[in-house]
Amino acid sequence: MYKELESNFFLLVKSDKNKAFQLVFDAYWETLYKQACKKIYSDDIAQDLVQDVFISLWDKIELLDAEKSVLAYLYAILRNKILKLYEKDEVRLRYAINVTAKEISSDIHSQNILLEKELKRIIDLEIERMPPRMREIYILKKEDDLSIKEIADDLSLSEQTIKNQLQSAYSRLRMRVKDYDSSLALLTIFIVNHF
Repeated sequence: MYKELESNFFLLVKSDKNKAFQLVFDAYWETLYKQACKKIYSDDIAQDLVQDVFISLWDKIELLDAEKSVLAYLYAILRNKILKLYEKDEVRLRYAINVTAKEISSDIHSQNILLEKELKRIIDLEIERMPPRMREIYILKKEDDLSIKEIADDLSLSEQTIKNQLQSAYSRLRMRVKDYDSSLALLTIFIVNHF
């Protein structure tokens, strides 16, 4: 059936390009559409691809070799269009992943900056509320970076008193942040212990 159809096609191309095209379109459209659906899994995109295949056929209809199969030619065009679609989708996917990763990273960075600012404000307020001696010891340790021995010598207090005051200061800060927002608790522990 196909051999006769294709023979008629090549005869018609010379006399009536429109009829030749219609003959092949009617005979092969559904076959190509089913093939495209197997590869694409989208009816709309499969229809578009087959439409593009027939546009390509129309553009080159006079150039086809009568010795070759029209159906094989159409399959080759369809295969190439599907491959190009996959390539485009891969590029789009890589781009989407890249953009999304940057947006997520940017969002997380922005959230962390806001959390740090809020946490700093909470800690500063709690430091202001500390008893004067506790605040003084805490500031000498955290801001001036003095050792417990240096603080004890400067204030004429025992090292144990300094340790106790610092422990109480840390405890107050942890409790204050925990009461404020438990999601800040881990960040507080990190900051209090590392700054």
